[in-house]
Amino acid sequence: MEWLRLAGLSITMIAIGFFVLKVVFKRSFSEMPTFQIFLLIMLTHILSEPIRTDHFAELIIPAGIITATAAIYSYLLRSNKWGRKLKEEPIVLVRHGNIDEQGLNKAKITLTEMLAELRYKGFSHVKDVEFAILEETGKMSVIPNSSKRPLTPNDISYVPGYEGLPVPLIIDGVIQYDNLAKINLSPEQLFTRLSLQGYSEEMIKTISLAVLDEKNNLIIDQNDDTNQGNIPQDQQRMFTHIYEDTMQVQKKSQKIKI
Repeated sequence: MEWLRLAGLSITMIAIGFFVLKVVFKRSFSEMPTFQIFLLIMLTHILSEPIRTDHFAELIIPAGIITATAAIYSYLLRSNKWGRKLKEEPIVLVRHGNIDEQGLNKAKITLTEMLAELRYKGFSHVKDVEFAILEETGKMSVIPNSSKRPLTPNDISYVPGYEGLPVPLIIDGVIQYDNLAKINLSPEQLFTRLSLQGYSEEMIKTISLAVLDEKNNLIIDQNDDTNQGNIPQDQQRMFTHIYEDTMQVQKKSQKIKI
């Protein structure tokens, strides 16, 4: 049947295209070099041909050549010898607060487009910019001058505390067991932490997000704000401290047994 043939060809072409994009074209479309975009357009055109014609075998060789060319090109981009020759060099658009006209002409960017990009990055005046560079990916990097850059803790000789990434433990009512294993937290310990904040195991499905921050605080966000834990915050803090002290005692006792 004709529709089965077309369906089979479509699924086959999608599978081949997905495999090639996954293995060879790993960058997003906006970050691809111009030559890779050209190869990708050619490959998509070739993969669509078998759906319109019956010459599937004749297209295997061109598709293979394009895929091999893209793989070789990606390999050469990562090499020190050929990478500099194949990659597009960054172009300076603003230098020490002054517009580089040659850079604009080379990048084929109008002054209006550059000013709009600077405003998008929070700079209304060119004089506030030390360097504006068009990178090889097509994105603009902006380095402000020293008087306009944000104040950092290092400027006032202050060393802030460590701030890590919060670990999601529950997402849309589903326990993330992989994340529990990464932080050496058992499901039973998670249930205990939840119970200290007034959440039973049956209420896990009502939790939209539960994360453990860098200070070992369990932060919970429910789908329905009216069903939050029924234990007051001062009691929650007290139970949390009791739980943490208990865990420390258990760890010490385990070390003594060893």
